[in-house]
Amino acid sequence: MTRAVSIGECMVELREEGPSLYRRAFAGDAYNTAVYLKRSARDLDVQFLTATGDGRLSREMRQAWAAEGIGDELAFRVRGAEPGLYMIELDPHGDRSFHYWRSASAARGWLRELVKAGGADKLAGAALVHLSAISLAILSDDDRAEAVALIAALKGRVGRISFDTNIRPALWRDMFAARMAVEPVLRAADVVRASRDDAKALFGEDNPKRQVEALRGAGARELVLTLDAAGCILAADRAETVLPAPATMVKDTSGAGDSFNGAYLAARLAGQSPLDAAHAGLNLAARVVTWPGAVVPVEVSHPE
Repeated sequence: MTRAVSIGECMVELREEGPSLYRRAFAGDAYNTAVYLKRSARDLDVQFLTATGDGRLSREMRQAWAAEGIGDELAFRVRGAEPGLYMIELDPHGDRSFHYWRSASAARGWLRELVKAGGADKLAGAALVHLSAISLAILSDDDRAEAVALIAALKGRVGRISFDTNIRPALWRDMFAARMAVEPVLRAADVVRASRDDAKALFGEDNPKRQVEALRGAGARELVLTLDAAGCILAADRAETVLPAPATMVKDTSGAGDSFNGAYLAARLAGQSPLDAAHAGLNLAARVVTWPGAVVPVEVSHPE
């Protein structure tokens, strides 16, 4: 079976549903992408590379992965550790703000656990390895440098490397540190997705055309710049194409980018063109944002 590996953190999510009322779920950008990838490609072996604790919350988290068909062969258990937690608050337009408690998250040790288990050899042969800037930001400086080197060393040993720039400024010492970590991965990646906010944070550019130029200049080859409700710019095969997003009623944008990633990557692994993959990503994201939460019910995301 064809294997895809998503690297990162799954956290306990508390989602605001009313005054003093929050619903618990499990989410995190790389995990969310794994879920939507698996839902979009049922025959794909999707593994989640992370580290968790060994307590009740971590066990329930793994049960949630299993219910989605996500494998945990590369999810390392750390005795006595706990997962991170975050809270989503929504404004009347569905835009979200995040509050994090993740400084002691078990996932911050994913690189150390992977190295102990065999390092890059554990990933060799995968059709896809996906990660985000958050996957790197949660690491210590030394671990981050080693992780960047490991990703670069995967070139030629895996089918594709996918990278979501997903910049969260609060996780970085400063944007210089973020760029030093992100740019080598942009050069190593076969597929890159960035948002306008990411590109502005990294390169100081606000114009989408200049953002695409900056990202391609930094090494991105097959690139999608998402433009929120305006759709996306696909830069691939020496061409740039602006694609509109389907009209939809937005309730919560938490899972928009991650669902786009999942559908896009599933389509590319199935041999579809970047253009067809981008349409698949936009269509899935348009369904996901109509429902609260980063991981929506499968009957919402994939009603067929």
